[in-house]
Amino acid sequence: MSLIIQSKNGKSASIPPDREALSLMTKLKLDRFKLQKLKFEEEYNRIITQKHDSTLTLLDKVRMLGESIKTLFGEEGKERYLINFDSLLSVSKANTSTSNNLLENFYHQLMRIISCGKKRSEYNYLFGLIMSQWLSEQKDEFASVEVNTTNESLLTNEQLQKIIFDRSQLNLDQWRNFLQTKLFAFFENDSKLKTAFDEFKLVTENYGKTLLTQKVSSTAVRRAIDSHINSSALDTYRKRLLIKMRSDENAINEFASSLTLMISDLKDWKWPVEGVRGIFRRNLVGKYRCYYEEDFLTAIFLEHLGLQWSYHFKRELKTLFAALTKKSRNNCSSKSIQYKRLIMQEEEYWMASLPDEFDAKTGAAAYENKDERDLKSKLFFLINTEIQLHQVLHPDASFTVVSADLEWFGPSVSHEIVQIFLQYCGMSQIWLDFFDRFLKQPVYYKPGEAIRQRQRGVPISHALSHLFSELLLFGLDLYIYQNTEIFNYRLHDDFWLFHSQFTKMEQAWILMNEYLQLTGLKFNEEKCGSIQIHPFNVTTSHQSDLSTKAILPQKDVKWGLLTLQSSGRFVIDRQALIPFLDKMKVRLTKASTIFEWIEIYNQYIAFFMRNFGKCANILGTYHVEQMIETFQFLHGYVFAETKGNALTVLTSRILQQFPAHLTEEICEAWCYWPLTQGGLGLKNIYLTLNGYQQWLLTEKITTFNHLPARDVEDYAHIVEKYNQTKKGDRRKYLKEYLHDDGTLISFDEYIKDRETIFSHWTDVYKNMLTITPTSLPQMTNHLKDRIDIVQNEETDMSFHQPRRQKSDSNSYIEWLICYYGEQIESTFNKLNFIDSDNLPTGLIMLMKTSKIDWNKEKKGDH
Repeated sequence: MSLIIQSKNGKSASIPPDREALSLMTKLKLDRFKLQKLKFEEEYNRIITQKHDSTLTLLDKVRMLGESIKTLFGEEGKERYLINFDSLLSVSKANTSTSNNLLENFYHQLMRIISCGKKRSEYNYLFGLIMSQWLSEQKDEFASVEVNTTNESLLTNEQLQKIIFDRSQLNLDQWRNFLQTKLFAFFENDSKLKTAFDEFKLVTENYGKTLLTQKVSSTAVRRAIDSHINSSALDTYRKRLLIKMRSDENAINEFASSLTLMISDLKDWKWPVEGVRGIFRRNLVGKYRCYYEEDFLTAIFLEHLGLQWSYHFKRELKTLFAALTKKSRNNCSSKSIQYKRLIMQEEEYWMASLPDEFDAKTGAAAYENKDERDLKSKLFFLINTEIQLHQVLHPDASFTVVSADLEWFGPSVSHEIVQIFLQYCGMSQIWLDFFDRFLKQPVYYKPGEAIRQRQRGVPISHALSHLFSELLLFGLDLYIYQNTEIFNYRLHDDFWLFHSQFTKMEQAWILMNEYLQLTGLKFNEEKCGSIQIHPFNVTTSHQSDLSTKAILPQKDVKWGLLTLQSSGRFVIDRQALIPFLDKMKVRLTKASTIFEWIEIYNQYIAFFMRNFGKCANILGTYHVEQMIETFQFLHGYVFAETKGNALTVLTSRILQQFPAHLTEEICEAWCYWPLTQGGLGLKNIYLTLNGYQQWLLTEKITTFNHLPARDVEDYAHIVEKYNQTKKGDRRKYLKEYLHDDGTLISFDEYIKDRETIFSHWTDVYKNMLTITPTSLPQMTNHLKDRIDIVQNEETDMSFHQPRRQKSDSNSYIEWLICYYGEQIESTFNKLNFIDSDNLPTGLIMLMKTSKIDWNKEKKGDH
């Protein structure tokens, strides 16, 4: 049996039994909200009538209000509001000197309790109506959704097909010669590096043999399923199906045994004869990507093997990088900036996009999830830190930054290039043949369309695809590093390189172009840029002369929605915001429900926040101030008709869609109050930004600019100690500061070691890379009590969150309570104004786990 529900557009829809149960439970709780509201209205009208009854004394009216409270709130209300009421009433009646102003005070206190209770009933009922509106618009989560074809998706499909069905015309002998005489020949010139590379190839070959005979565990299956779920490959329908299968122990065991059999018969594996359909889906920024819908067994089988090989290559290539940088590490102090750089490069950025075997979140989706976003933020902080460090250490020299991106990277990967590269990595033939069959995926895009075999490119959102792409770009990273010692800070196909020597940067760019030409890849010229940061002690005109001689890409250097200036500062590019703001306006206007409007708003605010760059110590107050100004600008643009007031637009929508449900102006705090507390959960980004700003304004942060003065002081102490120490004892106490002839090194010689020895510079370097914490409101007993009430309720409704997100969330909640708590209490007489027993918890959890369908097109969206 299925329930038939009526949606907003008047169409009826059938929903499955579990959604039916959720709908019925929500209706049950909504009916209770409605009855409660009617009860309060009835009693309130009776009270107003009594108030104007001249035959009643003020004492009678006070007594009747007490009776009304018992009627409306029951025993709980009696204990909370009337614990001494009867005694006070008796005293007032017996005392011949009782004044009217005392009775009026009693009356107003009791009236406020009833008025606030009436408001709670109105808002709780409205909350239920808004939730029911959202539920009525939801499609069957276990029904497959056909994605509409748009002009943009057709164009993307046409461009894609021109690439993937056309085999790369490359000189493979030239590629082999490059690998043998250039890229990997580098290891032949050093016996220790040669040993390390030979070991890497041998371990790879042996790992392939082990994998063929290894029994697949249930843990490995769950990891593969989690990886597939966390990727963007699945639509909501298929994702929910897979989540259900993951919780079925029998299904997991069946997967494990089936995968073990399939691996043992690896040489016979082929794609299903019916081919795999490609579906184009759009994301928030409007880009279309093609995802391929394999059956679950094939998808989990391929994901499992992709993860296993990814774990192997990440582990072994990190070992190889450690061997590659061993000499550099030995030439600096373990407490130096340079040592910190090398360790950071190895542990955080080298092969960063490959999953870690022991990470909580594994899989090809790591690039799209929080961990990778955090790494992208760290890289943003690092670029700023290196620029400012250079400006202090070398004020007379420029600093060059290059950013680059590849055009149609995934679809352009040559199968033959990958095969040859894997051969040189020690991959055995059985695996090479299997990988080639995987890459030659048979695809179609419309039902009944002829199946065609891919000749180029890797299928999107596969761990194996991600691995092959990463290995190909590992070759590029290695080629740059071994020739220039410049590290390519790469997140998948986004490249960031920076260095103080301009000629080295030019050399690196030439090497990159050589490598891409060999492999059939090319840069996306619109997304490649370079800039020279002005030296402090060189005029701007001379700097311009330097730039004109560059062979580097001439576009701006961009990170998210920021542009790097020649001053060394990243500035928000407001012109780049406009297309996103225009789309945001359209989507908000077209939102069919109140909660969809709020979710679209919150998603865009989060998107802008990410692409403005998180606040870090290195960025100081300037960055947070420009973020505040930009959020004011974007609100003014999107909500021009209300002079930037998003709340006015939202409340107008609520009153328009749910007229006559509230007797007064909508309480602002209710709109921002957490969803799990009976509010609408609208995000107030200014609370977050204020937290960052207050911390930066009150905290004294040591920057690189403070350190040269300290170096002068430290050197003066060394000189003093040198002069005070007997000549024969100087080498004993001051050895690192002496020449061979026993004379003291000069100040210029002393400060050459700032990056390779000085630990106090490293301390500041580390602190500059730290994400700025948000300050918390100054605590009072009253505020603490309020926070405890709300956070206890939030804990009961909490979802699994990474530690950092939870910390940010707690800070936001505290500022929310500090800012809005007073209005909530004055409006509803209590913070926990919604009855937890009547709160539709199941529906709230569904809303929190549901995602906006950015593919949904409505008339006027284009």
